[in-house]
Amino acid sequence: MKVIFLDIDGVIATPTSVRLNYLLGRNPANQWYDGVALTYLGRLVAQTGAQVVLTSTWRRDLEHENPLVKAIMDNLFAQLAEAGAPVASMTPVLDDADRSAEIGAWLDGHPCEAYVIFDDLACFAARPEVADGHLVLIAESDGIRYPHYLRALQILA
Repeated sequence: MKVIFLDIDGVIATPTSVRLNYLLGRNPANQWYDGVALTYLGRLVAQTGAQVVLTSTWRRDLEHENPLVKAIMDNLFAQLAEAGAPVASMTPVLDDADRSAEIGAWLDGHPCEAYVIFDDLACFAARPEVADGHLVLIAESDGIRYPHYLRALQILA
């Protein structure tokens, strides 16, 4: 199995997509995500057969019974699926743990042949070996772009 660990903010929810949603007065439950980032993510899934595992702190919001939060997450999942990158799983939510501990816990229970991490933050202090050679660090202003796609393709090959 190949896996893409996906953060949302700065990766597919970029300042450009956030501004566009604001200017067009889009409801958060119907917000758009960065189309270029979604295209490269979908292409990566199609070419590698990788599964998408959500690592974003957004997954913590699923614990609440708020209808708006549910609508936002449903919209996120629908847009990822439409882009060809449906969410297959999520990393566990570990209290007081950084992203590396959560990804490491997921990997401990799901052996995989290759994985890549798309994130806009280098928050991997607890288990730095998780990110070593697997992290594609994305500037929060960019989202996934061609160089990130190529790097991820190389890591998953």
